[in-house]
Amino acid sequence: MSDFTPPDDAARREQLSRDFRELSDDFNKFSEECAFLCDAFAALGREPQYITPPTGEGFGHISYWLKCRVIDYRDKIDDIRESWKELNREQE
Repeated sequence: MSDFTPPDDAARREQLSRDFRELSDDFNKFSEECAFLCDAFAALGREPQYITPPTGEGFGHISYWLKCRVIDYRDKIDDIRESWKELNREQE
């Protein structure tokens, strides 16, 4: 492997770095939302008499939303990882 990095590889590395930073920032915001939701779920769990049918439906909706977001993050992380691997294989 040489120290020379073709310009297109350098541009791809820079783009992947930007993508990773954006994903990381977005995930940090998401994790803050998750912490808030977990606190809310825990508070309602301590007062089960307040869990009405609409509240239960809300739990289901938010749980599905969380599941979809986690899957989306996992897929984005996998895509970035594969792009890095491919870029590094090309340089060998």
